[in-house]
Amino acid sequence: MKVFSFLGSSITAVDLGSYETKIIAGKQEREGISVKKAFSFLTPPNTYDNGYIEDGFKLAAVVREELAKNNISGGTCHITVKSTSILTREILLPKLSDKDIEGLLHYQMEEHLPMDFSKYVIQHKAIERITEDGKEKLNVLVAAAPKELVETHYDFVRKLGLKPEVMDYQSNSIWKFLNHAGSVNGSLYPQDKTIAAIDLGYSSSNVTIISEGKAKLNRAIDSGGYSLDKNISSLTGLSGGEIKACKQGIIDVSTVQEGYSEQNRYTNIVKTSIEGIMDKIDKVFKYYASKEPEKRLEVLLLYGGLSRIRGIDNLFSGYFNIPALVLNSTSRIYPNGDINAYVNCAGALIRDNGV
Repeated sequence: MKVFSFLGSSITAVDLGSYETKIIAGKQEREGISVKKAFSFLTPPNTYDNGYIEDGFKLAAVVREELAKNNISGGTCHITVKSTSILTREILLPKLSDKDIEGLLHYQMEEHLPMDFSKYVIQHKAIERITEDGKEKLNVLVAAAPKELVETHYDFVRKLGLKPEVMDYQSNSIWKFLNHAGSVNGSLYPQDKTIAAIDLGYSSSNVTIISEGKAKLNRAIDSGGYSLDKNISSLTGLSGGEIKACKQGIIDVSTVQEGYSEQNRYTNIVKTSIEGIMDKIDKVFKYYASKEPEKRLEVLLLYGGLSRIRGIDNLFSGYFNIPALVLNSTSRIYPNGDINAYVNCAGALIRDNGV
């Protein structure tokens, strides 16, 4: 999460996923993020799961081929990851220098994350300055990633012929994205709101809560598009492209029409499956409410694969009684295109060195 900030240099940002891999080539400029190329392709089966590279040679061969098709070779690479094995905590510490924070965390981490630290890479980032009992303190986000996960991603980027510079955590990517996006969908200004940004991915979902530009909480949830597809398949016998067509045929997943039809049946299965994901998200929201009772959630911002299902914003709004919208555009990402699919990539591309 520690990166150096400078403008104008082209970067290749990679977002590996269990189902789909997304790549953008672009650069950060004073007026926004300039995206030269953005493309995606299906991740080869059994090569990547929950943040772990399971077949690096096969995966690298496919990604190299896609990079070559898009005339990308050499240069700096930022990669963003999501995994339920990456542990995060927010810790309140006295106002200290970055070096002193690192030393203090070394002695205190066992109180917050009981584990074998020799097997993890620990990074921290001061995300907020607060005053408590008349004393200025820092709210520090600490992320602990398994060394195996970090090292295999580093080696993977080198196999692509790119220079590994930053490995970002997806919650940090969406925080940077929203802080640099300007307006979202033309009317939402993230700096003014308390937002739950929800990445509805394939193998898992990710919840990041940001209040007035400050990261408050993030949690990965082990449910997503895969669990939904599995439910559809087990209850209907559909597979592959049939499941995709089933989801695309939904008019409004928040409403199941009266009377029996195959489409109504599919809609009900998808609705029930998404409600299962929302049940888990609700636990994250309740934990956040217990920590930050004065900063109530004002907007749910949905992105990722499942957010493409029509009516999912209505479903989330009705379930949580909080306005929800699907991220479709921003005012400072050029060109916009299908920015929903590339949120994590765009966020990883952004350099940040502030609190």
